[in-house]
Amino acid sequence: MTILRPTMIYGDVCDRNMSKFIKMVDRFRFSPVFNYGKSLIQPVNARDLGKAYYDVLMMPAEKAKPEYILSGEQPITMLEAFKLISNNWGKKTVFISFPLGFGVFWARILKILTLSKVDYIERVQRMSEDRSFSNEEAVIDFGYQLESFENGIAREVKEYLGR
Repeated sequence: MTILRPTMIYGDVCDRNMSKFIKMVDRFRFSPVFNYGKSLIQPVNARDLGKAYYDVLMMPAEKAKPEYILSGEQPITMLEAFKLISNNWGKKTVFISFPLGFGVFWARILKILTLSKVDYIERVQRMSEDRSFSNEEAVIDFGYQLESFENGIAREVKEYLGR
């Protein structure tokens, strides 16, 4: 048995990752970025995952490792990802950087004011975590190939615009 561990999956307007950020850029001219947008992410396109799953199924069982991390091509900062989304929209979104503590404080205030109906505390905290992982073993063992985030997010924004 081989366990495949994908990182942040994107690639469809129904995903629960980049599509949320695309919608945020769509709705707001000003967007907050916590921890100055410097945390690293390494999103992986769903199309690349499909190919990787097939490649793992086709490789000899004795060659497969017990698990593989399937991350995107290169790490990118949250701020860079937001700017790519905004640029693909053709919008001039202003990203306002806040320290993490400030964001968590306001998320707690919002939770209190809404009687716990709106709880963004964990989301704010996750936006400041590095989520970048090496996919080197997958590249070596079964030729894991990836589309660049720039191309994948451009296609997803285009798909969103066509809805």
